[in-house]
Amino acid sequence: MRFVPVKTQQTSLMLHKSRDLLIRQQNMLINAVRGHAAELGLVAAQGRGKVENIIAAVEVDDDDSLPTLAKAALRPLVAQLRTNEKSIAELDAEIKAWHTQNELSRRLATIPGVGVLTAPAIAALSGVP
Repeated sequence: MRFVPVKTQQTSLMLHKSRDLLIRQQNMLINAVRGHAAELGLVAAQGRGKVENIIAAVEVDDDDSLPTLAKAALRPLVAQLRTNEKSIAELDAEIKAWHTQNELSRRLATIPGVGVLTAPAIAALSGVP
């Protein structure tokens, strides 16, 4: 059996792929919450910031805009959304930490329009150590 050393770029790319998966899951959760609430007449526009009033209605017990059973159904989704957001923030911090340690990533970030999340992804995909 031959063992191959782990490349730094591979692990950085793993951070980005994990973050991408969490972002997709976040979108799925938001759409589920929006869809279920819309069935009950509580409508919100697309986007994470727009669903905050629905989340507040789910989390507050004395809010009567949603039935009790609907709140019981949506609470696990909202809890999972909160956990998901925390995980995304943790991965963002890891990516930014890697960015500060990688010279290529820091140079890429000087390009207009390339930020501290995009530059490490480009650096990881380039294959340059």
